[in-house]
Amino acid sequence: MESSYQMDTSCARCQELPEVRSKVVRVFVSSIFSGGVYYTLSERDSLIDNVFPKLKDYCREKYGLEFQYSDMRWGIENESTDNHSEVATCLNEIKLCQKYSVATNFVVLLSHRYGSRPTPATIHASLFERLQQIVVSDLNLTEDAELLSQWYQLDTNCIPAAYILRPISSMLSNIKSAELDEMKKVAKEWTKINNRIRTCLRQAAVKCFEQGQINANEYDDFFISVTEKEIVNGILSVPNANERTLCFLRKIDGIYDHLSDSKASRFIDLYYSDDGKPIIDHEAEQLLNRLKCTCILNALQSNNIYAYTVHWTQNGINRHDHAEYISKFNDDFYDAIKQ
Repeated sequence: MESSYQMDTSCARCQELPEVRSKVVRVFVSSIFSGGVYYTLSERDSLIDNVFPKLKDYCREKYGLEFQYSDMRWGIENESTDNHSEVATCLNEIKLCQKYSVATNFVVLLSHRYGSRPTPATIHASLFERLQQIVVSDLNLTEDAELLSQWYQLDTNCIPAAYILRPISSMLSNIKSAELDEMKKVAKEWTKINNRIRTCLRQAAVKCFEQGQINANEYDDFFISVTEKEIVNGILSVPNANERTLCFLRKIDGIYDHLSDSKASRFIDLYYSDDGKPIIDHEAEQLLNRLKCTCILNALQSNNIYAYTVHWTQNGINRHDHAEYISKFNDDFYDAIKQ
């Protein structure tokens, strides 16, 4: 916690007081979430119903501590979606958990989905202008160049200066319409615009990277998922990861043989051909495998990683068909936080 200060009235000076020790165990739980759906929903629901109440009691009775968990996906409001601040909100919450928690502060749940890879909300001015130059010089991207100019606005108050993605409602006011049909119509329009902007920026980033105009970190920012950004900030970039972080990995046997099942897309990254055939998103799959099999394994010791194999059912992964797995997961989570 930050040091507090008290005014010394006798000499009109600020005296630094001893740092007050936190009395909180505050855990950020990271998992894939998109379109209102958790891809580890059964696990999260079970944690909320069965594990977190027990941890609250344990921390209070054993150590006089308050147990808190951050479930940011449920807490992010429409306003954050409108102004594209969801990622920044989540990363800021991770910092708060790291600052105030006296024990574990970050837990990630991963399976077969890599997760949402949003259009960057903020791009440093020098980087944006390099990307924009690439787009403008390509005759095939003329309309996309106009979209970039329309949707990104230079903010010189940022240090360094940056281009900021405008709030959706500032360009498409009916996104907040009280009429549900109108709101859905405008939301679809935004989805198309957003996809074009994101694709355009990625194409430009590839060319800039190949030409040596941007570094690997700048390049990655256009391709990695929100969850990977959380893992970078929560595990990969912290010095005491093995003392304060945990990873739970879920492998689903049989899912690759049932991609056409109605619920498969909730559990693995897919897109669909014009005739409706499900196709694995291999780019997302490669990024996820690198994250799980290289980055996390290099950062955490084996006793910080819990791995499970479950079998696919037509109902997906759920607390009824996978009760034994959920029970084991609950026990492991509870014991790991207690250690």
